Amino acid sequence: MRPAREGDVPTGSSDVSGRTHPPLPNPSPTGGEGLQAGWSARLKLRFEATTLAGASRTVLRERSHVGPLRVLKPLYPEGDAVCHAVLVHPPGGIVEGDSLSVEVKVDAGASALITTPGAQKWYRSSGRTASAETHLTVADGASLEWLPQEAMAYDGARAQQRFTIALAPTARFFGWEMLCLGRTTRGERFASGEFRQGIRLVRAGSDAPLWRESMHLVGNDPLLTSPLGLRGLPVMATAWIALGDVADGGGTDAVLAKVRDALAGEPLAAASAPDEGLIVVKAIGDAPEAVRNLLIAVWKSIRLQVFAREPQLPRIWST
Repeated sequence: MRPAREGDVPTGSSDVSGRTHPPLPNPSPTGGEGLQAGWSARLKLRFEATTLAGASRTVLRERSHVGPLRVLKPLYPEGDAVCHAVLVHPPGGIVEGDSLSVEVKVDAGASALITTPGAQKWYRSSGRTASAETHLTVADGASLEWLPQEAMAYDGARAQQRFTIALAPTARFFGWEMLCLGRTTRGERFASGEFRQGIRLVRAGSDAPLWRESMHLVGNDPLLTSPLGLRGLPVMATAWIALGDVADGGGTDAVLAKVRDALAGEPLAAASAPDEGLIVVKAIGDAPEAVRNLLIAVWKSIRLQVFAREPQLPRIWST
């Protein structure tokens, strides 16, 4: 049986939103009874640029969900131009058989910042794989800042994650993905299990992706402790900065210099510009907080130049 979790909703009942959930099937690998199917949850968001009293405003024009995946009330801590949204997964973790899908679209001229209140937890599996897919689309003249907290893969988790970023030619983007292998506060290692990840970043009109990577880690993989791999460190992260039409102050080279200044003194982090208008940051570390703070420092260093806004941390991080 799938273990009960905080926030579980009895089958055939309604959750806090009033949405009715049909009973879940109970298939087993052999076709019999006794193994409960995982949850399938989907969330779709669309941000639109409008005008209010002569000023630009971004609104969350569309939001739809199926299953336990939500977005909190849109927030405007830095004015109407930027809409802040917080994605929440009420169960608090992903178990074997679960399937999550998030689709975000930012229309032309709109600006959105999206984060999460806590880590995404991949729980131990008895054999089946859980999956999550994220697809972000940003139109011309629009901007998206994707700042989720880390994904944490428990020892024994079996997970598959796909992440796609589709950008129009003048779209601006800053985002990161962080992975923590094991519960570091308990001294847990990723001794068994499997984690697969595929990442793809594309610009409209390009024949090839600007960035593409894939990863397949298994428990006790030599790569986890190799000096050419993770060096025994449990946290890894990638961040992307897509400049769009930003050209003031030297363009890509100037922004890359700011990023490298923010990374100065960090021997396990580096930044490069694999293509004009794109900067990629890679980092590893011994604790998610340290790596997250490093990426936040990078974001703060470039926000004014790339997004024409002073950095302001999401409020949810302070609660």
